[in-house]
Amino acid sequence: MIELKGNLPVLIVLAGLPGTGKTTLAKMLSKELNLFFLRVDCIETPFMTQNEMCGSSGEGYQALVNLAEENLNLGHSVIIDCVNPIHDSRKMFLNLAQRTNAVLFQFELKTKDLNLHRKRIEKRKADIPNQKLPSWNDVLIHNYECWDEKKDEAVAIIWTDNICQAFDKCLDILRNNQ
Repeated sequence: MIELKGNLPVLIVLAGLPGTGKTTLAKMLSKELNLFFLRVDCIETPFMTQNEMCGSSGEGYQALVNLAEENLNLGHSVIIDCVNPIHDSRKMFLNLAQRTNAVLFQFELKTKDLNLHRKRIEKRKADIPNQKLPSWNDVLIHNYECWDEKKDEAVAIIWTDNICQAFDKCLDILRNNQ
């Protein structure tokens, strides 16, 4: 459990392209730190089976923010797993942290080894019923804006080529920056 001065809830946002290890790392951190785990894929996938355009206007992200806000207002800490690809989506989480007086940690997950990243995408199995997984080409052409700390505030880059080292790095940041 993360202990903060003043008992403020913690909002952790894991961002990055598909296949960088967000879900794996988020689940590990959620279990280790006793955090509520919220994943945008779990919100959007059931609706995408009815309408492939679902989520393209940010509905899934808005639902994710609403669920996180409910928990943060109850004093529960939350970890969010989403690509978070554009400045507007990042702003949603910045505003959420401000509204709920939560301590915000933003992590951008990346891989140095493109072959490893590609293998993760190509070998990935759906873990949500009817989930449509991206192809490697989908990942390569994904609209992902570079992080801009003037717009998006501070972010810690986490290299996930070794997920155990990435986990330890996140824990160090969370425990040492409170």
